[in-house]
Amino acid sequence: MKNIVIIGGGTGTFTLLSGLRKYPSNNSVIASTADDGGSGGQLKYELGIIPPGDYRQCLIGLAYTDEVYKKLFAYRFDTGSLAGHTAGNIILAALAKVTGDPEKALEAAGKLLNVRGAVLPVTLKPTTLSAILENGKKIIGEHNIDEPKGNPRLRIKDLRLSPNGPVNPKVLQVIRSADVIIFGPGDLFTSIIPSLLVKGVREAINKSSAKKILVTNIMTKFGQTDGFKASDFVVTLERFLKGTIDVALVNNKKPETNILKMYAKEKAKFVATDTKALAKTKVDIVTGDFLSEKVIKKTNGDKLKRSFLRHDSDKLAKIIYELSNR
Repeated sequence: MKNIVIIGGGTGTFTLLSGLRKYPSNNSVIASTADDGGSGGQLKYELGIIPPGDYRQCLIGLAYTDEVYKKLFAYRFDTGSLAGHTAGNIILAALAKVTGDPEKALEAAGKLLNVRGAVLPVTLKPTTLSAILENGKKIIGEHNIDEPKGNPRLRIKDLRLSPNGPVNPKVLQVIRSADVIIFGPGDLFTSIIPSLLVKGVREAINKSSAKKILVTNIMTKFGQTDGFKASDFVVTLERFLKGTIDVALVNNKKPETNILKMYAKEKAKFVATDTKALAKTKVDIVTGDFLSEKVIKKTNGDKLKRSFLRHDSDKLAKIIYELSNR
């Protein structure tokens, strides 16, 4: 059985886990503690806990339980004083207070959902993410980076995390035992890279003999990856990783025109496969149709901006499992 470690969290990781659960693999997720938007961010600041949103989605992706319990953890209130909160976030927040330990809270939630695998916070305390733009301006807070104000056309030059450690010891353990390490799919600067900033994480990844796979995004993200082509994702990840990846999975199926128009309103574009630039990266490139045909609609009460498109969980899991055995 292959040990697969995913660096990410949130919707993209949930999508991948939904496909990987069909294969004989032991799946672990390493997620950032810097999320400060929406329901999870509110609970983080009001209760002083690790933001539960990304962990909730990953737990659901790893759950082998009755569908009603998955729906319970995913349920979002859209009226009253709880509007915007998900039941799963509230349950995780309560467990964090009852146990007094974020890991014990996740373990308890895992038992409730009959989770197979592990969801690990990269560090055991809430953190704050900051971005340094090309003009030297500092943007503080994951949500402010994710939904920018001001001039979002300026590229992100650097990222800082405070505090940037200590690393969760279990994170280093799963990295050491990994056969495959996957980066994404998900927001490059607010979902994937923040975990690499924690002391000891990228060093452990670079020492690992695991196959390292990047899943490039389908669309650009306004204020984060404006104008990015597939090669930009590879180059940027390797710059922050301070190491190399082995394989990049690049979707080459362009969405329908009406979907592209919807994204144009969000100032986002399809990530093009720039073959010549990708060849210069010296990374093995696997292109294909990894696009889900389903268009996602936001749930009532959700206050955050969401992507309309997702990777196809089955197509993505299939190629990753094949690569893990090569």
